[in-house]
Amino acid sequence: MKIFPYQRNSVGDSFPVIDLLVSKNNRAARIFALVDSGATVSIFREDVAEQLGVTIESGKETFLGGVGGRIKGNIHKLDVEIAGKKFSCPIVFSREYLVSFNLLGREAVFNQFKIIFEENNNLLTLE
Repeated sequence: MKIFPYQRNSVGDSFPVIDLLVSKNNRAARIFALVDSGATVSIFREDVAEQLGVTIESGKETFLGGVGGRIKGNIHKLDVEIAGKKFSCPIVFSREYLVSFNLLGREAVFNQFKIIFEENNNLLTLE
């Protein structure tokens, strides 16, 4: 079990952001991502692909829709380590994804843990 305190942004809003290790082709990066129960897939910014030496367009093309509209991305399989647990996870990288948080969606992540969002205490627990 690991407990993550929510992280505050520059205006004081709190979010369930966790640190994780992602790797591909013998390159690794420690990053932060928002745990998003409303997202089906995980989507990371272009800078994470650059850190890992991933050519975004070499993955399978996909289009994602949400509140912000529709964006193009490419799916890649990455090794992920969260709270000491290692597993393979599809990650969409997109040059059009310009928000401040990488997102951890449900696919391949949520079935690894019992996830408890404690909004009143600003805590996220992974069991």
